Amino acid sequence: MSTVDLLTMCSFAAALLLGVMVFTLQDIRKNQPDARVKARMRLAFAVSAANKKTPGKFETDFFNVIQSDNAVTRWTRPKLARLNTVAGAKGLRIVIAATIAGELLALAMTTFMPLPDIATPILMTALPVLGAMQAYRFLIDRFRKRFLDSFPDVIDMIVRAVRAGVPVTHVIGTAADECPEPLRREFKRMSDALQVGLDLEEVLAVAVSRIEIADFSFFCVCLLLQRETGGQLGETLENLAGIVRTRREIRQKTKALTGEARITTKILAAIPVIIMLSMYALNRDYLMVLFGTPAGHKLMTFAAISISIGLMVVNKMSKLDTSR
Repeated sequence: MSTVDLLTMCSFAAALLLGVMVFTLQDIRKNQPDARVKARMRLAFAVSAANKKTPGKFETDFFNVIQSDNAVTRWTRPKLARLNTVAGAKGLRIVIAATIAGELLALAMTTFMPLPDIATPILMTALPVLGAMQAYRFLIDRFRKRFLDSFPDVIDMIVRAVRAGVPVTHVIGTAADECPEPLRREFKRMSDALQVGLDLEEVLAVAVSRIEIADFSFFCVCLLLQRETGGQLGETLENLAGIVRTRREIRQKTKALTGEARITTKILAAIPVIIMLSMYALNRDYLMVLFGTPAGHKLMTFAAISISIGLMVVNKMSKLDTSR
């Protein structure tokens, strides 16, 4: 067998293995609980739209005129819309600041740390992207927490208004005036859309796509089903409020149970800094060997990388996914 045949076979095997891995990862991603919840929400609104013979796809912004569309805008527009939902106008500035901070950190690491040449382009590319991703996730998690903290009380207010005979479309506007942020902003958008004549189903579909929180999706599905099939909406929403509160209690209990691991992570991160500051105050010449010799630079680089990897592993192990 010639070298060309051997390379061809190896390339084919590598491509086949890569394809299998990609399909496996996609299947695992689709079977995640949060992905299944989103798929069910989309299916619920799609089936309702099909029964009414209306399009099953609604834009997240009814008043946005898109003049051009390409592969880049199709990928960035949902991300920017999501960022605007969770953080408003300052969300993009926060992500840009995190990206710049990651670039500065990468520049400092490549300048002062004895890293191989191949690490320079990797760090200059990976750290800004990682900073932007972490800032994006932080803003989404903060929005989800603030939204779910007040959402059960808003449901209770809607239940009382519905039992008093007030239509749901009017209750949404009333809730926008009474609830705190960020619920005030989202319910205000829904109320404004209803006042300009949009259908309730379209408004709920856009809200589900914009907010992307399972508890709020359950609320929208309850309103949609009650509109189509009838029944006691007050009792249904009251049960939903109990479920939302139970889910919130589970998240709080999970945070309490993982508190020891999170505190341990912070202590482990602080120990090297405290020891180095103590050595600098007590025996400066002994510590300056790390800063003044090539061997010390290599040792500090290895220690920083090891501590960072260890902290990420401990943080991942102690952080349970309770966003669903």
